[in-house]
Amino acid sequence: MAGRLRVGVVGVGTIGRRHAENLAWRVPGARLVAVADARPEQARAVAEEMGGPRWFGTADELAGHAEVEAVVVASSDAAHREGIVAAARHGKDVLCEKPITPTLAEADEALAAVAEAGVRLQIGFMRRYDPAYAAAKARIEAGAIGTPVLIKATHRNPAPPPSSGAPAAVGSNVFVGAAVHDYDNGRWLLGDEVVEVHAVGAPVEEPARADDLSLTTLRFARGGLGSVEVATTRGYGYDVRAEIVGTTGTLFVGDVRRTACVLATADGVVHDAFDHWLTRFGEAYRIEVEDWVRRTVAGEPPFVTGLDGRAALEIAVAATRSAGEGRAVSLPLR
Repeated sequence: MAGRLRVGVVGVGTIGRRHAENLAWRVPGARLVAVADARPEQARAVAEEMGGPRWFGTADELAGHAEVEAVVVASSDAAHREGIVAAARHGKDVLCEKPITPTLAEADEALAAVAEAGVRLQIGFMRRYDPAYAAAKARIEAGAIGTPVLIKATHRNPAPPPSSGAPAAVGSNVFVGAAVHDYDNGRWLLGDEVVEVHAVGAPVEEPARADDLSLTTLRFARGGLGSVEVATTRGYGYDVRAEIVGTTGTLFVGDVRRTACVLATADGVVHDAFDHWLTRFGEAYRIEVEDWVRRTVAGEPPFVTGLDGRAALEIAVAATRSAGEGRAVSLPLR
Protein backbone atom coordinates (compact mmCIF):
# COMPACT_ATOMS: atom_id res chain seq x y z
CA MET A 1 0.00 0.00 0.00
CA ALA A 2 2.28 2.71 -1.26
CA GLY A 3 1.33 6.35 -0.70
CA ARG A 4 -2.08 7.24 0.66
CA LEU A 5 -4.49 4.43 1.56
CA ARG A 6 -7.36 4.28 -0.95
CA VAL A 7 -10.56 3.87 1.06
CA GLY A 8 -14.21 3.28 0.19
CA VAL A 9 -17.09 4.10 2.55
CA VAL A 10 -20.21 1.92 2.64
CA GLY A 11 -23.26 3.79 3.91
CA VAL A 12 -23.14 7.57 3.63
CA GLY A 13 -25.83 8.75 6.00
CA THR A 14 -24.90 10.97 8.95
CA ILE A 15 -21.86 9.13 10.26
CA GLY A 16 -20.79 7.70 6.90
CA ARG A 17 -20.75 11.19 5.44
CA ARG A 18 -18.51 12.33 8.30
CA HIS A 19 -16.14 9.42 7.68
CA ALA A 20 -16.09 10.32 3.99
CA GLU A 21 -15.35 13.96 4.80
CA ASN A 22 -12.50 12.97 7.11
CA LEU A 23 -10.98 10.64 4.53
CA ALA A 24 -11.35 13.18 1.73
CA TRP A 25 -10.12 16.28 3.54
CA ARG A 26 -8.76 15.68 7.05
CA VAL A 27 -6.68 12.47 7.07
CA PRO A 28 -3.44 13.07 5.15
CA GLY A 29 -2.62 9.37 4.87
CA ALA A 30 -5.88 8.49 3.10
CA ARG A 31 -7.73 9.12 -0.15
CA LEU A 32 -11.46 8.67 -0.54
CA VAL A 33 -11.91 6.73 -3.78
CA ALA A 34 -15.46 5.35 -3.51
CA VAL A 35 -18.75 5.56 -1.65
CA ALA A 36 -21.75 3.22 -1.64
CA ASP A 37 -25.24 3.40 -0.26
CA ALA A 38 -28.43 1.35 -0.54
CA ARG A 39 -29.93 4.61 -1.86
CA PRO A 40 -27.89 5.15 -5.05
CA GLU A 41 -29.00 8.77 -5.32
CA GLN A 42 -27.48 9.39 -1.87
CA ALA A 43 -24.20 7.77 -2.92
CA ARG A 44 -24.09 9.85 -6.07
CA ALA A 45 -24.83 13.11 -4.22
CA VAL A 46 -22.14 12.48 -1.62
CA ALA A 47 -19.63 11.47 -4.29
CA GLU A 48 -20.24 14.73 -6.13
CA GLU A 49 -19.90 16.69 -2.90
CA MET A 50 -16.62 14.95 -2.06
CA GLY A 51 -14.96 15.75 -5.35
CA GLY A 52 -15.99 12.85 -7.56
CA PRO A 53 -15.02 9.47 -6.08
CA ARG A 54 -16.73 6.47 -7.64
CA TRP A 55 -20.15 5.61 -6.29
CA PHE A 56 -22.02 2.31 -6.01
CA GLY A 57 -25.29 0.89 -4.76
CA THR A 58 -23.92 -2.11 -2.83
CA ALA A 59 -21.09 -2.98 -0.46
CA ASP A 60 -19.96 -5.81 -2.72
CA GLU A 61 -19.57 -3.54 -5.74
CA LEU A 62 -17.50 -1.07 -3.73
CA ALA A 63 -15.33 -3.67 -1.99
CA GLY A 64 -14.70 -5.47 -5.29
CA HIS A 65 -13.42 -2.42 -7.12
CA ALA A 66 -9.69 -2.63 -7.80
CA GLU A 67 -9.03 0.93 -6.70
CA VAL A 68 -10.36 0.31 -3.17
CA GLU A 69 -7.71 -0.93 -0.72
CA ALA A 70 -9.71 -0.75 2.53
CA VAL A 71 -13.35 -0.29 3.52
CA VAL A 72 -15.25 1.70 6.14
CA VAL A 73 -18.67 0.20 6.90
CA ALA A 74 -21.05 2.88 8.19
CA SER A 75 -24.35 1.49 6.93
CA SER A 76 -27.33 0.68 9.14
CA ASP A 77 -26.67 -1.78 11.96
CA ALA A 78 -28.62 -4.48 10.13
CA ALA A 79 -26.26 -4.19 7.14
CA HIS A 80 -22.98 -4.40 9.06
CA ARG A 81 -22.53 -8.15 8.53
CA GLU A 82 -23.07 -7.72 4.80
CA GLY A 83 -20.45 -4.95 4.61
CA ILE A 84 -17.85 -6.82 6.65
CA VAL A 85 -18.34 -10.04 4.68
CA ALA A 86 -18.10 -8.15 1.36
CA ALA A 87 -14.83 -6.53 2.41
CA ALA A 88 -13.45 -9.88 3.55
CA ARG A 89 -14.54 -11.59 0.32
CA HIS A 90 -12.44 -9.13 -1.65
CA GLY A 91 -9.48 -9.21 0.73
CA LYS A 92 -9.93 -5.68 2.11
CA ASP A 93 -9.25 -4.56 5.70
CA VAL A 94 -12.29 -2.96 7.28
CA LEU A 95 -13.34 -0.45 9.91
CA CYS A 96 -16.96 -1.09 10.90
CA GLU A 97 -19.12 1.21 12.96
CA LYS A 98 -20.53 -0.11 16.21
CA PRO A 99 -22.23 -2.42 16.96
CA ILE A 100 -20.31 -5.09 15.08
CA THR A 101 -23.75 -6.51 14.13
CA PRO A 102 -27.16 -6.54 15.85
CA THR A 103 -26.95 -10.26 16.77
CA LEU A 104 -24.29 -12.63 18.04
CA ALA A 105 -24.96 -15.09 15.22
CA GLU A 106 -24.20 -12.41 12.64
CA ALA A 107 -21.15 -11.28 14.61
CA ASP A 108 -19.78 -14.82 14.51
CA GLU A 109 -20.38 -14.98 10.75
CA ALA A 110 -18.52 -11.70 10.28
CA LEU A 111 -15.60 -12.80 12.47
CA ALA A 112 -15.37 -16.10 10.62
CA ALA A 113 -15.29 -14.28 7.27
CA VAL A 114 -12.43 -11.96 8.23
CA ALA A 115 -10.49 -14.83 9.84
CA GLU A 116 -10.82 -16.98 6.72
CA ALA A 117 -9.81 -14.10 4.45
CA GLY A 118 -6.90 -13.06 6.66
CA VAL A 119 -8.02 -9.41 6.78
CA ARG A 120 -8.18 -7.12 9.80
CA LEU A 121 -11.38 -5.82 11.35
CA GLN A 122 -11.62 -2.78 13.63
CA ILE A 123 -14.84 -1.78 15.38
CA GLY A 124 -15.75 1.89 15.62
CA PHE A 125 -15.87 2.48 19.35
CA MET A 126 -14.65 6.03 18.83
CA ARG A 127 -14.85 6.98 22.51
CA ARG A 128 -11.57 5.15 23.02
CA TYR A 129 -10.05 7.88 20.81
CA ASP A 130 -11.75 10.82 22.52
CA PRO A 131 -9.02 12.86 24.27
CA ALA A 132 -10.89 12.85 27.61
CA TYR A 133 -11.49 9.07 27.66
CA ALA A 134 -7.97 8.40 26.36
CA ALA A 135 -6.53 10.57 29.15
CA ALA A 136 -8.57 8.63 31.71
CA LYS A 137 -7.23 5.32 30.39
CA ALA A 138 -3.65 6.64 30.52
CA ARG A 139 -4.09 7.77 34.12
CA ILE A 140 -5.60 4.42 35.12
CA GLU A 141 -2.64 2.62 33.57
CA ALA A 142 -0.27 4.98 35.41
CA GLY A 143 -1.87 4.00 38.73
CA ALA A 144 -3.39 7.42 39.42
CA ILE A 145 -6.55 5.99 41.04
CA GLY A 146 -5.20 2.67 42.26
CA THR A 147 -7.25 -0.29 41.08
CA PRO A 148 -10.40 0.73 39.17
CA VAL A 149 -13.42 -0.90 40.82
CA LEU A 150 -16.47 1.01 39.55
CA ILE A 151 -17.59 2.76 36.38
CA LYS A 152 -20.69 4.96 36.31
CA ALA A 153 -21.76 6.01 32.82
CA THR A 154 -24.37 8.57 31.74
CA HIS A 155 -25.61 8.57 28.14
CA ARG A 156 -28.45 11.01 27.36
CA ASN A 157 -29.68 12.03 23.92
CA PRO A 158 -31.79 15.11 23.13
CA ALA A 159 -34.03 12.88 20.98
CA PRO A 160 -34.22 9.15 20.27
CA PRO A 161 -31.61 7.76 17.87
CA PRO A 162 -33.14 6.04 14.81
CA SER A 163 -32.49 2.55 16.19
CA SER A 164 -33.93 3.04 19.67
CA GLY A 165 -37.51 2.28 18.71
CA ALA A 166 -36.78 -1.34 17.79
CA PRO A 167 -38.55 -3.97 19.89
CA ALA A 168 -36.48 -5.08 22.88
CA ALA A 169 -36.14 -8.65 21.62
CA VAL A 170 -34.71 -7.86 18.20
CA GLY A 171 -32.28 -5.65 16.36
CA SER A 172 -30.62 -2.51 17.61
CA ASN A 173 -32.64 -1.55 20.66
CA VAL A 174 -31.16 0.97 23.10
CA PHE A 175 -28.87 -1.64 24.67
CA VAL A 176 -27.38 -2.71 21.33
CA GLY A 177 -27.50 0.64 19.58
CA ALA A 178 -26.49 3.06 22.36
CA ALA A 179 -25.40 1.49 25.66
CA VAL A 180 -22.99 -0.76 23.77
CA HIS A 181 -20.57 2.20 23.78
CA ASP A 182 -20.65 2.26 27.57
CA TYR A 183 -20.28 -1.51 27.84
CA ASP A 184 -17.14 -1.28 25.73
CA ASN A 185 -15.86 1.59 27.88
CA GLY A 186 -16.39 -0.52 30.97
CA ARG A 187 -14.35 -3.44 29.64
CA TRP A 188 -11.63 -1.12 28.37
CA LEU A 189 -11.30 1.23 31.34
CA LEU A 190 -11.55 -1.44 34.04
CA GLY A 191 -9.50 -3.89 31.99
CA ASP A 192 -11.85 -6.70 32.90
CA GLU A 193 -14.67 -8.84 31.54
CA VAL A 194 -18.35 -8.68 32.49
CA VAL A 195 -19.74 -11.83 34.09
CA GLU A 196 -23.25 -10.72 35.05
CA VAL A 197 -25.74 -8.22 33.64
CA HIS A 198 -28.98 -6.90 35.12
CA ALA A 199 -30.93 -4.37 33.07
CA VAL A 200 -34.31 -2.65 33.20
CA GLY A 201 -36.11 -0.33 30.81
CA ALA A 202 -39.00 2.09 31.22
CA PRO A 203 -41.31 3.92 28.75
CA VAL A 204 -40.92 7.39 30.23
CA GLU A 205 -41.66 9.64 27.23
CA GLU A 206 -43.40 7.34 24.75
CA PRO A 207 -45.45 4.37 25.99
CA ALA A 208 -44.79 2.45 22.76
CA ARG A 209 -41.05 2.44 23.38
CA ALA A 210 -40.06 0.27 26.34
CA ASP A 211 -36.48 1.47 26.61
CA ASP A 212 -36.74 5.27 26.56
CA LEU A 213 -34.98 5.12 29.93
CA SER A 214 -32.74 2.20 30.82
CA LEU A 215 -30.37 1.18 33.58
CA THR A 216 -27.80 -1.60 33.39
CA THR A 217 -25.79 -3.00 36.27
CA LEU A 218 -22.59 -4.85 35.39
CA ARG A 219 -20.57 -7.22 37.55
CA PHE A 220 -16.96 -7.78 36.46
CA ALA A 221 -14.86 -10.91 36.88
CA ARG A 222 -12.48 -9.38 39.43
CA GLY A 223 -15.32 -7.99 41.55
CA GLY A 224 -15.75 -4.52 40.06
CA LEU A 225 -19.13 -3.04 39.24
CA GLY A 226 -20.63 -0.86 36.53
CA SER A 227 -23.73 1.29 36.22
CA VAL A 228 -24.94 2.48 32.80
CA GLU A 229 -27.84 4.92 32.38
CA VAL A 230 -29.25 5.67 28.93
CA ALA A 231 -32.02 8.23 28.46
CA THR A 232 -33.02 8.73 24.84
CA THR A 233 -35.29 11.78 25.07
CA ARG A 234 -33.95 14.42 27.44
CA GLY A 235 -34.25 17.43 25.17
CA TYR A 236 -31.59 19.67 26.71
CA GLY A 237 -28.61 18.25 24.80
CA TYR A 238 -26.26 15.37 24.10
CA ASP A 239 -24.88 14.49 27.53
CA VAL A 240 -22.24 11.75 27.80
CA ARG A 241 -20.14 11.47 30.96
CA ALA A 242 -18.44 8.82 33.07
CA GLU A 243 -16.86 8.35 36.47
CA ILE A 244 -14.20 5.72 37.11
CA VAL A 245 -13.76 5.02 40.80
CA GLY A 246 -10.55 3.41 42.01
CA THR A 247 -9.19 2.30 45.34
CA THR A 248 -7.24 5.57 45.76
CA GLY A 249 -9.05 8.10 43.57
CA THR A 250 -11.74 8.90 41.01
CA LEU A 251 -11.65 10.13 37.42
CA PHE A 252 -14.44 12.32 36.01
CA VAL A 253 -14.78 12.22 32.21
CA GLY A 254 -16.88 14.60 30.15
CA ASP A 255 -19.09 17.59 30.85
CA VAL A 256 -22.60 18.55 29.83
CA ARG A 257 -21.25 21.98 28.89
CA ARG A 258 -19.89 22.52 25.40
CA THR A 259 -17.69 25.39 26.57
CA ALA A 260 -16.54 26.83 29.88
CA CYS A 261 -18.35 30.09 29.15
CA VAL A 262 -21.31 30.51 31.51
CA LEU A 263 -23.88 33.30 31.29
CA ALA A 264 -25.45 34.42 34.58
CA THR A 265 -28.30 36.94 34.57
CA ALA A 266 -31.37 37.72 36.62
CA ASP A 267 -33.16 35.12 34.53
CA GLY A 268 -30.82 32.39 35.62
CA VAL A 269 -27.55 30.71 34.71
CA VAL A 270 -27.18 29.51 31.12
CA HIS A 271 -24.47 27.63 29.28
CA ASP A 272 -24.47 25.93 25.90
CA ALA A 273 -24.80 22.15 25.79
CA PHE A 274 -23.68 19.71 23.11
CA ASP A 275 -26.53 19.31 20.66
CA HIS A 276 -25.36 16.23 18.72
CA TRP A 277 -22.96 13.31 19.05
CA LEU A 278 -20.87 14.65 16.18
CA THR A 279 -20.45 17.90 18.08
CA ARG A 280 -19.20 16.04 21.16
CA PHE A 281 -17.18 13.31 19.45
CA GLY A 282 -16.35 14.78 16.04
CA GLU A 283 -12.64 14.95 16.80
CA ALA A 284 -12.65 11.39 18.14
CA TYR A 285 -14.01 10.14 14.80
CA ARG A 286 -11.21 11.91 12.94
CA ILE A 287 -8.52 10.54 15.27
CA GLU A 288 -10.05 7.06 14.98
CA VAL A 289 -9.94 7.02 11.18
CA GLU A 290 -6.45 8.52 11.10
CA ASP A 291 -5.17 5.81 13.47
CA TRP A 292 -6.96 3.04 11.54
CA VAL A 293 -5.41 4.25 8.28
CA ARG A 294 -1.95 4.33 9.86
CA ARG A 295 -2.34 0.85 11.34
CA THR A 296 -3.69 -0.56 8.06
CA VAL A 297 -0.79 0.83 6.04
CA ALA A 298 1.74 -0.35 8.65
CA GLY A 299 0.19 -3.82 8.90
CA GLU A 300 -0.47 -3.38 12.62
CA PRO A 301 -3.31 -5.00 14.57
CA PRO A 302 -6.48 -2.92 15.03
CA PHE A 303 -6.89 -0.92 18.23
CA VAL A 304 -10.44 -2.16 18.78
CA THR A 305 -10.73 -5.71 17.48
CA GLY A 306 -13.69 -7.64 16.17
CA LEU A 307 -13.56 -9.69 19.37
CA ASP A 308 -13.90 -6.45 21.36
CA GLY A 309 -16.96 -5.70 19.27
CA ARG A 310 -18.44 -9.11 19.95
CA ALA A 311 -17.76 -8.85 23.69
CA ALA A 312 -19.59 -5.53 23.94
CA LEU A 313 -22.44 -6.90 21.84
CA GLU A 314 -22.75 -9.94 24.11
CA ILE A 315 -23.23 -7.60 27.08
CA ALA A 316 -25.89 -5.72 25.12
CA VAL A 317 -27.68 -8.95 24.18
CA ALA A 318 -27.56 -10.03 27.82
CA ALA A 319 -29.00 -6.65 28.87
CA THR A 320 -31.82 -7.06 26.35
CA ARG A 321 -32.57 -10.52 27.72
CA SER A 322 -32.36 -9.30 31.31
CA ALA A 323 -34.76 -6.40 30.72
CA GLY A 324 -37.20 -8.68 28.93
CA GLU A 325 -37.11 -11.48 31.49
CA GLY A 326 -36.74 -9.43 34.67
CA ARG A 327 -33.67 -11.25 35.96
CA ALA A 328 -29.90 -11.09 36.04
CA VAL A 329 -28.14 -12.84 33.16
CA SER A 330 -24.74 -14.47 33.46
CA LEU A 331 -21.99 -14.28 30.85
CA PRO A 332 -20.88 -15.91 28.68
CA LEU A 333 -24.32 -16.48 27.21
CA ARG A 334 -25.39 -20.07 26.64
